[in-house]
Amino acid sequence: MTESIEIRPEFAEALEVGAWDRVEELWLEALETKPIPTAELFEVRRLAWKAGRKNLARTLLELLAESLEEGSDPAEALAALRELVRLASPHPPSELTERMINAFSRERSGSPSLEGVLEKYPMLKARRPYEELEAAECWLDRDLGSVVEVVGQGVGRVVGLNLQLENIKVDLGGSRPVSIPFGAARRHLRPLPEGDFRRRKVETPEKLADLVENEPGTALTEILESLGEPSGVSAIKAALEGLLPPAKWNSWWTKARKNPRVLSSGSGSRLRYTVSHSAESADEALLAELRTAPPSGRLAIARRLADRGRETAAAAATILEDSLASLEASEPGVAWQTAGILAALPGGSDAAQSSRQRLVQTDAPLALLAGISDRSARSEALAAVFESSPDGWPEVWAEWLLHEEGTALLEEITAKLEANGHAELVDQAMEAVFRNHANHPAQFVWACETMSEDDCPQAIRSRMTPSVLEKIPDAITRKEFSSIRGRAKGLLDGGKVAIRLLMESANARQAARFSQRIARLDSVEPQRQRLVEQAAQHQHRDPTTDDRPILAASKAAVEAKQEELRTLLEVDIPKTLKGINAAAAEGDLRENFEYHMLRDRQELQSARAAKIQEELTQVRILEPGAADVSAVNIGTVIHLEDENGNTLEPITIMGAWDADLDRRIFANGSDLAQRMLGRVPGDEVEIDDGSATVTRIEPWKG
Repeated sequence: MTESIEIRPEFAEALEVGAWDRVEELWLEALETKPIPTAELFEVRRLAWKAGRKNLARTLLELLAESLEEGSDPAEALAALRELVRLASPHPPSELTERMINAFSRERSGSPSLEGVLEKYPMLKARRPYEELEAAECWLDRDLGSVVEVVGQGVGRVVGLNLQLENIKVDLGGSRPVSIPFGAARRHLRPLPEGDFRRRKVETPEKLADLVENEPGTALTEILESLGEPSGVSAIKAALEGLLPPAKWNSWWTKARKNPRVLSSGSGSRLRYTVSHSAESADEALLAELRTAPPSGRLAIARRLADRGRETAAAAATILEDSLASLEASEPGVAWQTAGILAALPGGSDAAQSSRQRLVQTDAPLALLAGISDRSARSEALAAVFESSPDGWPEVWAEWLLHEEGTALLEEITAKLEANGHAELVDQAMEAVFRNHANHPAQFVWACETMSEDDCPQAIRSRMTPSVLEKIPDAITRKEFSSIRGRAKGLLDGGKVAIRLLMESANARQAARFSQRIARLDSVEPQRQRLVEQAAQHQHRDPTTDDRPILAASKAAVEAKQEELRTLLEVDIPKTLKGINAAAAEGDLRENFEYHMLRDRQELQSARAAKIQEELTQVRILEPGAADVSAVNIGTVIHLEDENGNTLEPITIMGAWDADLDRRIFANGSDLAQRMLGRVPGDEVEIDDGSATVTRIEPWKG
């Protein structure tokens, strides 16, 4: 026992002066108490050994072991006997080792694999039996039926234990158990104690689901206690998987984190949650943290204190108010945000309002805006500039347009300037953005995203020229764009600016150059590279060589395809990649069927996503009632009569996405549709049941 444990003053005094007879006397008295203070006696034994009284320490430990063996807790007896065996190694007396084995057998009497483990680790024959004991305990801690955490993969039940092959299998709810070599068990298989939230999720899921639904705050504290370390939202969500429907997460989380025992620290991706012993201790800890935190660090702490009761919130308000005067001079942006939080705290409204009035009257509004990290607080500051400076606000807003990185605020600034007759200021700002896009990465990517929207401002629309194709590769590769690289690559998706420019206005040289540059970028996904290549070729393909059927579809069918694409990119492919990583962690990939199966599935999903993206760039939306009915066309309903003059069920010709044979809706590329396209009333046409005559053509009406 190496951890220092508090001992009674009588023991401490006797040890300090070396009164060993007194130590032995106190030890014997302790053995008569119920329960025996085992932890304290272990510490006394350690101190005696440290003082050089090794024989006495062994004797005292032997007395403790004998007393514990007579008791009802074999775990404590085993701890004492283990220490005696360790001190006597190598080659401890066989009688002592036998006693240790008996205590171990009593402690683990309910373990299914006890007999096999004892056979595998013959402690009586070992030079250091306590090492064999540790290995045996490692097995039985993960015995059949045990609930364990497979690090990085989840929680499940042990369903297989092979002592000969030294392998443990855990059922995580997948198609087959996860296999873990025994040598990796200590690192990768963590036994979960009784009462642990994640263990109860396996043992009593229905009862735990009721707790999660009816007592969110209690459930959250139990999750955090189970995790045992500061944890992010992703870890909490993982613990709730299968207990809480994803659609209910937001409302559940709003309720759960209001539990006064829950503490948070950090911000953004580093935000972590812990649980305190009581609500009062949590409040005291947060107020102490608020007093010592740097000005910008106080903001998140103060927000948390706002919901922890009126008295605590009022104490936080006093701390914030005392800091405002110095902040206004040194960090105006932080002062603005501090005032915003103070306004919501008891007694803080007047001081907050006065502070913001002083700040907005400053001669350096851009410095104020630059120091405000919170987007909603910046929006409030911009609104305050608008109200307080009727003549000067347009120039401030237009200049801030070159510094703002938030998409919503960029849209707000542009719309407000245009609505108030200052479109020329937007145009000047966009000229600066497109002249030197690397100096304004967020504005450039946002403008490129906006170009493909119907309500795009004219100052941006006018810059949708092939010259943009020269800049987009920079947005994907240059370090200035690193934080928004994912959005930059999104400019290559179907219907976005790059594809539209390739399809609508780029010449052959521009299209080929852009396609070649994208093909050389390893960071661009293969499906996006293929889409760019196809779009670059599409504009310059000889129409006489393209015999593919026209891709036409109803608006509903297009929306269904867009939803399918979204599901592939945001749900299915990420889920498959997660499975690939989990399968790869099992080891040898050559014979890992699950790994190769998932790789094949991922390739198919990626190919499917690329195909849909390509088709979405080519599809022509069919408007109900708009088809030319002078002849059979896509989007028409054809009425027919057979050779005997009997009216047949009408046939509708639509695109492949709308085809439904049960409703007699045929794709324009089908054999029947190909035979009918171009026919006029009175023409004879071959159908599946023989010949028929076209009697009337009507537009499809949806």
